[in-house]
Amino acid sequence: MVLTLQPALLACLSYAATAVLTLRNEQHKSVVERVNTQLNALYGPLLACVTASKSSYDAMIRQFENRHRAAADAPAVGSLSAAEFRAAVRRRPSGPEATAYRAWVRAVLMPLSVKAANLVIERADLLEGDDIDPILLPLAAPVSASRVILAQWDKGEVAEPSAISFPEKIHQWVSEEFGKLKRRQAVLLGMRGGQSGGLRYRLAARL
Repeated sequence: MVLTLQPALLACLSYAATAVLTLRNEQHKSVVERVNTQLNALYGPLLACVTASKSSYDAMIRQFENRHRAAADAPAVGSLSAAEFRAAVRRRPSGPEATAYRAWVRAVLMPLSVKAANLVIERADLLEGDDIDPILLPLAAPVSASRVILAQWDKGEVAEPSAISFPEKIHQWVSEEFGKLKRRQAVLLGMRGGQSGGLRYRLAARL
């Protein structure tokens, strides 16, 4: 009787082990696919947008700073801050600096801001956590306000400055979240050196 039950018991245990392993493999695959989608469809493009926005904003300020120094034949002492730059544009809304600034907003800064805001709105399902991080909420408001301001500029009302300013905290936040996901992806794909396959699998299964 015992001998008769052993093959059946072994078959059941084997089936159960295979089922558990299959389930874990499917769960692991789902986690990998989600992380890949998060990086490719949201955090990667969002990081590219805010980084490009930062680089463009910095380049715009440097351009005005260099132009001012060249006109005044002044030595390169210190750097023009973003606040000083915005104040200079407000003082002379019809001046060459403000005119160039509006061109930067239309051609570069506004499109990047719109793209970043749309990414958060359209792919909010890929955000980490159950809620939208409050740090992302200011993304949409300046874009909406800037559309109104652009319409005013089109009418010749240039005294109103753009609401666009570079979101330093958002750039830092996106960079950190992107880095966390890349590290998780590396663990899931077994790209950490010095770990056995079994250990890598157990780590991935727990994420």
